[in-house]
Amino acid sequence: MSASTSTSPGSSAAPRSGALSAYRALAHVLPVLVLIQAWMAGSSNVLFGSLDIVTHGMVGNGTFLLALIVLALALVSRAGGPAVVVAGVLVLLMFAQIGLGYIGRDTATAAAWHIPNGVLIFGLATYQITLSRVVGGGRRGSAALGSAATQR
Repeated sequence: MSASTSTSPGSSAAPRSGALSAYRALAHVLPVLVLIQAWMAGSSNVLFGSLDIVTHGMVGNGTFLLALIVLALALVSRAGGPAVVVAGVLVLLMFAQIGLGYIGRDTATAAAWHIPNGVLIFGLATYQITLSRVVGGGRRGSAALGSAATQR
């Protein structure tokens, strides 16, 4: 076997480490974008059809795309079950949020659910920051959880 075909023990760790760093960084961006959207909607003079709300929707669509990327990074970096679950739930809630936003232009009930769902998204995105700081032990973190379970 030649040296060019052999793999070093740390070769797969570098992409995982890069994905984990990206996951952590983008997890910090999500709640900031949600907060910006809340500010944009709250400071709009004309709620429906104004440039403010159109921009609010565009930022919302971008935030949803970012949440999909965060979910993919959580999976690729093997951030752990809780981090993947939270990222997945965020994607689902943001998908619903986009639908509520568009339907809310014509239906007061959907518009009424848009606000508390946004608050829930903000809280969960903030919690994701906490998870992003805890994960990264990878197997070490999993091993610690496993050893705690076997001690019971």
